[in-house]
Amino acid sequence: MSDTIQRFTFAKLPIRGEVITLEQSYQTIVEQHQYPKAERQLLGQALAANALMAEIIKIKGKIALQLQSPSTVKLLLTECDHQGHIRGLMHTNESNDGSELNFPNWTQNGQMAITIEPEEGQRYQGVVPLENQNLAECLEDYFARSEQLPTSIQLYVNDNKVTGLFLQALPANSQQDISPEDKAGAFEHVKTLAETLEANEALNLSHQEILYRLFHQDEVTLYPEKSIEFQCSCSRQRNERALSTIEPSELVNMVKESGGQLELICDFCSSKEVFSEDDIMTLLSSNAPSDSVN
Repeated sequence: MSDTIQRFTFAKLPIRGEVITLEQSYQTIVEQHQYPKAERQLLGQALAANALMAEIIKIKGKIALQLQSPSTVKLLLTECDHQGHIRGLMHTNESNDGSELNFPNWTQNGQMAITIEPEEGQRYQGVVPLENQNLAECLEDYFARSEQLPTSIQLYVNDNKVTGLFLQALPANSQQDISPEDKAGAFEHVKTLAETLEANEALNLSHQEILYRLFHQDEVTLYPEKSIEFQCSCSRQRNERALSTIEPSELVNMVKESGGQLELICDFCSSKEVFSEDDIMTLLSSNAPSDSVN
């Protein structure tokens, strides 16, 4: 099944939306590390949320979603770029085999960071405390603080699939003829309808069926699908650049202590790159400054 995200708009309401389904990419990512059920569900929610943000913010580059806490969630990190390439990982401070997802306890005293990295231009990061009952509410809080735009996010997940629904009021300058009161009323209207969607409906209906189920009395335009797929940006060249940042004598000692070769394993996709002692010496030689004669 192809994973997709679609934008939609309301003809008579100052609101934009997105709906996303992840299945193949979600399963690929969580199976790479054999996450327990509750952990894979939280990671799945984050993957869908990240892709929704990447589509709404619309930059040429990537957007990362990161959760960190001294509690259960040591690190959760997802990334999505403008081409719909997505990846993610999760590290916990304790085993959660058989336990249920308890977001407030798992993220107690933690924080969430949204990092926007355009291919050209300045990197931006917004950080908010994790003070809500679930990830969707934390993201709604982020948009309220950073953009002052009413936002509603619904995330539904099971062992195999994730569905997300995103609603947001349009910026004030895009609807000058609508009063603040009418705008607030319109958003409350669609938010209330969205909250009636049941998990079994979200995870089994098509995007078109979901929107008809919720908003059939409103005039909604659903735009063409955009594909989302897992793709990791790791490579041998990236690993070489990382090794080049290590002091040469320390790097030589590392390869000798490891029996003549270094193994670098990607945290995201678990792919392995092996560097022999000859590879390391060649890397050091190519990076060594050359003497010039005037």
